[in-house]
Amino acid sequence: MRGELSSAKPSKRHPLDWYVEAGWEWDQIVRSIGAEPDVAIWDPAAGYGHSGSRLQAWTKAQIVLSDLVQNVAYDDFETRPTFISGDFLEFEQAPVRPCSIWSNPPYSYKDVWYDGHKVKIAEAFVRHALKLATHRVVMILPNKWLAMGKKRSRLVRHDHPPQFVLHFTERPSMPPGDMIEAMGLRAYRGGMVDYCALVWDVRNPTAPGETRTIWLPPLTERLV
Repeated sequence: MRGELSSAKPSKRHPLDWYVEAGWEWDQIVRSIGAEPDVAIWDPAAGYGHSGSRLQAWTKAQIVLSDLVQNVAYDDFETRPTFISGDFLEFEQAPVRPCSIWSNPPYSYKDVWYDGHKVKIAEAFVRHALKLATHRVVMILPNKWLAMGKKRSRLVRHDHPPQFVLHFTERPSMPPGDMIEAMGLRAYRGGMVDYCALVWDVRNPTAPGETRTIWLPPLTERLV
């Protein structure tokens, strides 16, 4: 899908990096790492809320959503989630505790200042999530985000090595949220970008060099 963030020129990307996962990505992640039934899940870049509506099928824990703009598809939920309007990087604490943060965050639409350093917004989201979560942080990111270079690699090599890197072997399609209705059935077909999910356990930090890599199965093997 040519409108996807990671394959589009900056001038053609959605201005808020609002690129929407279909939802099956969360099913694959939770099948791999499990769910924690007594820990709330907060998605601070909720968009349509596909993370929350899919994860509700796996846990009875509270679902909390937040974003700059309220676009949640509430009809997808069995139980209506809590929504809070706000900029994630301005939250000083999580809206509920204990909580894990699961999100498909903005990747690269702008640089931001975080802890005195100018960083890409995805790195700021990860660092802030690791400050606010009490249990796990799960972020869906383009595979190319893992090629961080000298400066950004400090995040995963030294400061906060992830517990797992989960690679999707079936390529997701993530169209711009404002184009999905017009695209119809084509919206979630023909993905052009490879994605992965990074998982951190805030309670038990992973030592440098101890990150595990897992390849998630294609959708046709989802019940295996």
